[in-house]
Amino acid sequence: LHPFDDPEIVAGQAGAGLEALDQLEAKGASADLLFCSVGGGGLIGGVSLAFHYLSPATEIIGVEPEGFNGMGSSLAHGAIETMPIGPKSICDGLMSRRPGDAPFAAVKTAGVHGITVDDQSVRRAMRIAFERMKLVLEPSGAASIAALLGGKVDVKDKTVLVVATGGNVSLADFMAHMNHA
Repeated sequence: LHPFDDPEIVAGQAGAGLEALDQLEAKGASADLLFCSVGGGGLIGGVSLAFHYLSPATEIIGVEPEGFNGMGSSLAHGAIETMPIGPKSICDGLMSRRPGDAPFAAVKTAGVHGITVDDQSVRRAMRIAFERMKLVLEPSGAASIAALLGGKVDVKDKTVLVVATGGNVSLADFMAHMNHA
C-alpha cells in the first residue's frame, strides 16, 4: 500500500474530514475556509472529498512549503506536474515533488487551490501553537497554521478550520525552531 497514492488511503483520510464536520455540527457551525497541509496529497485528498460532498460551500486551501508546491502547481495547470529538486524545507513531511494520482483526482474534484508558506512563518506558527494552544507540532503539522497567519487569504468574519496534525519532532529540534521563531 502506497503511503498516499492509493484510493483506499484517500478514502481513509476522509475520516479526518468527517470528524471535523461532526465537531462543527456539534457546535452548530460550518466552515467557510479550510486550511490543510499537503505532501503527496493523501490527507487533503480525503478531507477535501468529505467537505466537497458534505459542506460544498467550504473553500479548501492546500498548504505546501515553498519549493515543494507540486499539488498547487498541478492544480493551476490542470495536470500532475513534478517540481524540480529545490532547497530543503523544515517541513520534511511535506517535501513531495509531485502529488499522487489518486489524491490529485480527489483534490481537483473538490476545487482545492494551493498556497505556499516559508520556513520562518512555519516556525512562528509552531511557537504560537505551543504558547497559545499548548500543542507541540512538527513543522509539517504547523504549515496550515502558518498559512492562516500569513495574511494571503482573507479570513475576516469567516469561520476557519485548520487541520494541524503531526507531532513528530524531537525536543532538540523543537527548541531550535522556537529559538529561531
